[in-house]
Amino acid sequence: MKVLFNRQLITQTLFDSGALSALGSIIHNFSEPGEYYGTILRETQTEGSFRLTVDENSPTMQVKIDLAKLTPESQFVINPKGYTVFYVSSGAGGYAVVASKINPESASILFDSRELKEGDLLAVTLIRPGTYSVTNVNNGTKGEIVVSLPAREATTFRPSGTVSIECTENGFVPDKIAIESTQGQIYSFRTPSRILIELVTPDDSSTGLRATDETASQQKVVRWRKPLPPNG
Repeated sequence: MKVLFNRQLITQTLFDSGALSALGSIIHNFSEPGEYYGTILRETQTEGSFRLTVDENSPTMQVKIDLAKLTPESQFVINPKGYTVFYVSSGAGGYAVVASKINPESASILFDSRELKEGDLLAVTLIRPGTYSVTNVNNGTKGEIVVSLPAREATTFRPSGTVSIECTENGFVPDKIAIESTQGQIYSFRTPSRILIELVTPDDSSTGLRATDETASQQKVVRWRKPLPPNG
């Protein structure tokens, strides 16, 4: 079986919750029944749209919307107690979501992923080892994330449990975490927030790739040669 791998997951050194990429997803609850219209933005350009029906009679408690693959006909239905997950399956990302209720009397924006609020959740998965800074752009508070590879002694890879971080007016709680590569982070919000995570100091040596290459180049190569026949 051929395994497809998104190279962006390794090479990306900056994550912005307001410009969503494959490293993260946003979870939002549309609690008020009705019809919603969503617009997908990439910087100032409209990249797509969708319709969402929030119906109390719907059995669907979770809807996943791939911002990289929406079509003009994309329509979804969900229960008001359920959650809508916005994510990016491939590519460089850079998407934002704006959603309004379809109501002739009001066209106000009810959800904008560029400013996450109480009740929203942000899930982030970092893969490349190193030290990252995390900033709440809205209030300037900062934290630190240290990502390392799992212990080499482990024969079976099992990601560690998800780490929860709360975003408040005074900062991140906790404001410093140490996690393993691919270990999940869940951000919740007590204040309007936009989260920026940036690789400050990469730790590429921890992958062992460079050391392995150097060791291999220094090893002496012994070749077998057929013995010459004896002189007789």
